[in-house]
Amino acid sequence: MCNIFDEEKLYPYEGAIKEHFEDHYDSVFIALLPFFQLDRKETDKSNLKKAKLLSHEEALKKIDFLKKLPEANREIYNYDNERYPSDEDIFREAKVILWENIVKGSGLAGYAELNTALRTSIGGLNRNFTRPDLMEKLNNYTDSESIYHPTEGAFGMLSKMAIHKAFKLLEKNLIILTDEFYENTTTVDLDQLTEYEFCDEIGGKDYYLYSADKEILFTIEWDSFFFLIATDHKRMDQLIASDLFEGFLCNDKTEHYWEYTVEI
Repeated sequence: MCNIFDEEKLYPYEGAIKEHFEDHYDSVFIALLPFFQLDRKETDKSNLKKAKLLSHEEALKKIDFLKKLPEANREIYNYDNERYPSDEDIFREAKVILWENIVKGSGLAGYAELNTALRTSIGGLNRNFTRPDLMEKLNNYTDSESIYHPTEGAFGMLSKMAIHKAFKLLEKNLIILTDEFYENTTTVDLDQLTEYEFCDEIGGKDYYLYSADKEILFTIEWDSFFFLIATDHKRMDQLIASDLFEGFLCNDKTEHYWEYTVEI
């Protein structure tokens, strides 16, 4: 029996997702990080994404050591776009835009193509798998509608709000937060925090959130536009009925790179 908590294996990087969790949970849901709109029209389309592709000149200004390297055909991204909406703005103003609506509006074939488009947009794919055609479809639609993209590898504000509601729904008030490298663990009591305070407690590198009794786990990894929810089937039925998260249940064959095997 594998104890994923003791062995620090709270994310299934390889193999079937359900098999990875089978000693603890019998149901796993792939939850998609939501797009969103604010009550404003964004004129600078580069601000719709947290990550921004830098020109060679911009990269030289921001990264000193590049000046010592020969110019090459490389893609460099800045992940600190200061014009991207703040967490407070998102908390107070944002309207969730479902992946389902992005797919329909952009002409993409489904979740799998949308995930590939997003990963292409951050330089997260090997050149053999990158799909600039899908990225162009996505960007054309989100630019035209001033729809902000989710930020990969972190529980965004809208997802944290949904997670807070999920813990409350399942009457789980004592929550454990653990960072990417299992170096820092914090316990928070939802009864002592407002929804915003709970969201603010979760840092960008807090990749593992679970109830103190370990009956429900939320887990993410650094380059993904989705996260996993693992629990038992009864609680999962409650979460799905609550409509807090968009996504789909893992079957016995679903893996981390689900877009290559799932027609969704």
